[in-house]
Amino acid sequence: MKKLFTTFLIISLFAGAISAQSNSFGTRVGYNFELSLQHPLATSGMLEFDAGVTPFIYQKGVMFNEDGSAVDLQYHYGRVQAVIAYDWIMDILPSFYWYLGAAIGVSWGYGEFFDSPHYDKNGKLITYRKLGLPIGAQVGLEYEFRAPINLSIDWRPMINVFGINQGDYTSYLYSFSLGVRYRF
Repeated sequence: MKKLFTTFLIISLFAGAISAQSNSFGTRVGYNFELSLQHPLATSGMLEFDAGVTPFIYQKGVMFNEDGSAVDLQYHYGRVQAVIAYDWIMDILPSFYWYLGAAIGVSWGYGEFFDSPHYDKNGKLITYRKLGLPIGAQVGLEYEFRAPINLSIDWRPMINVFGINQGDYTSYLYSFSLGVRYRF
């Protein structure tokens, strides 16, 4: 797997040159709502800065009391986050390309889910931290119109490294987004 990833990374680095791209500012909407800024780099890549919110999510679930008995609960929660991604860009056609990169961020959880104690089946306290440090990848397609507008669709799966031992690590695995940005 490591050799495959290294080979893919080398091929990506030497793939086609980035078309003349300018800075872009707009939104990414999907699992999260984010403001997004893209900044092209001279090395066939771009930096993407995103800041946004996962609005209140209403969820039903089974929680456990301290004695191990199950309780059906309904709770609300959400996250505020900032993410930076470095993407390698590969041309498909003029003004149409795909990108692949790595992302890291910081997030803060809010809502009653984070304010209540949680226990496992054996009565052991589980800590869900409000502070998150997600890391992951990003892959997407982007099209630049003749007008100064970009349209993109991407997937950014991320794992909260603070939450691996606490169970709060799948928050970002389904992070598909549609981006609309103004080029300037």
